[in-house]
Amino acid sequence: MHFPAYPAAFSRSLSMGLALGVVLVSGCSRCDVPVQHVDRAGAMEETVAQLAISGMMCEIACVSKVRKELYDLPGVTRADIQFDADRKVDTALVVFDPKVVSPETLIATVEEIGDGLYDVETAEVVHYAPESSR
Repeated sequence: MHFPAYPAAFSRSLSMGLALGVVLVSGCSRCDVPVQHVDRAGAMEETVAQLAISGMMCEIACVSKVRKELYDLPGVTRADIQFDADRKVDTALVVFDPKVVSPETLIATVEEIGDGLYDVETAEVVHYAPESSR
């Protein structure tokens, strides 16, 4: 059977699309983290996931790794982590485009770091929208 030759750029695009599809379809590996959705008025339209993460022990390695992995996801525009060495659970605030990446993918990404080194305890997604002026 003969397959038509495609330009290299098309092949790379296809490969990237398939890889992204696998990430988006894979979702949360355990899917036992309930995601609570909340709508609020805000200065601008954006969606923010607040993830409560346990298992981070230091700011240099742990926090940096979690932040990097979240930033590497398509659709994530900001990932800030509120870390305190004295707490067992720290908070990641992730601004993302829900049309590109799901909250379940954010959770799965964190939980897959280091073969399960970190656990997402809770997840709340806040959808901010400006109030309409009347």
